[in-house]
Amino acid sequence: MILFYVQHLLGIGHLRRTVSIAQECCAQGLLAEVVSGGVPVPLEPDRDVRIHQLEPLKSADLSFSRVVDSGGEPLNETLEKARTAKLLEVFHEVRPDALVTELFPFGRRRFRFELLPLLEAARTAQTPVLCSVRDSVQRRSLGRETETISWLRRYYEKVLVHGEKSFLPLSESFGQAEPIADLLSYTGFVDTAPEAQDQGSPESEPEILVSAGGGNAGAALYLAAAKASALSKHSEIPWRILAGASPDPAFVTRLREIGGKHLTVEANRGDFRNLLRHCRLSVSQAGYNSVVDLFTSGAPALLSPFTGEGGETEQPARAEHLSTIGRAQVIPEDELEGVALAARVDALIDSGSKRFAPVSCDGAAHSAKTLKEYLPA
Repeated sequence: MILFYVQHLLGIGHLRRTVSIAQECCAQGLLAEVVSGGVPVPLEPDRDVRIHQLEPLKSADLSFSRVVDSGGEPLNETLEKARTAKLLEVFHEVRPDALVTELFPFGRRRFRFELLPLLEAARTAQTPVLCSVRDSVQRRSLGRETETISWLRRYYEKVLVHGEKSFLPLSESFGQAEPIADLLSYTGFVDTAPEAQDQGSPESEPEILVSAGGGNAGAALYLAAAKASALSKHSEIPWRILAGASPDPAFVTRLREIGGKHLTVEANRGDFRNLLRHCRLSVSQAGYNSVVDLFTSGAPALLSPFTGEGGETEQPARAEHLSTIGRAQVIPEDELEGVALAARVDALIDSGSKRFAPVSCDGAAHSAKTLKEYLPA
């Protein structure tokens, strides 16, 4: 049995990736369960993957400076104790053969109130612990990196880095990667989308497809795209904005009014990958899952990496590497507005933006295979 811990705060990429790896573990004959501390999301995982839900916590804003409960109240000591007790209860009930913490100790330091007791429980039970982390992490101070290494050396057997070392090594975002090189294992990118057959090209003209995942960090991109759709000189090309998993109806109406007849605005769709396969151009942020979508679909891309209010560095680093290898073009978030976006999109259309050969991202399978090594024979 493998127990995964994951805490998403704004978007849902962390949860989707963790559930995908857990599903692959089950597909390879292993037992896997997930503990989630974020707002519940209807991901409809494989029925063999049980999800334990802690009292939900989320980021109060785009700066990640405050953590609040589902009602918007700040995290307090009472809630900390309740979550810790529940987490330890799940651990002792499940009695996993291996424990995987998503992102921590490279991030989610605010949740050490519950994670350190969990790790101590695993240490006492002699349960192997692994870290699951995306290809790029938020850059931190030397002191914070040293603290991360101390936790890794005390509690962890391995760090599963869900990326390709040749594309974006962890050292690009974690300065002291070399001292922990013996712990790092690159799995390749994890594809979180279910397998789906190509449904063929839509009947309409190939479109400009705008998306920002399932969280709430895409409002600025959606607004700029709505304005750009009305300003683009290529009025024959339709635009489509997928405005999140459960977009606010009033916001959707506002976007439609700004964009006019050339713009479709709707919630995220189950056939998103098929839309990507046939779109004229993808306009998105540079989140992990969004980049995997680009790799697997071959869609040409214009990226506006999310930096948030607190200077997030993960998406800009990924976008820079994609630009360097010629896989995407980038428009910085601070330049994101209607006129500039319309100009960049028009220029890409004029240049004949080409599609790329799809790339398989089977990091979940490699992750499951590595986890097998820590389970009883």
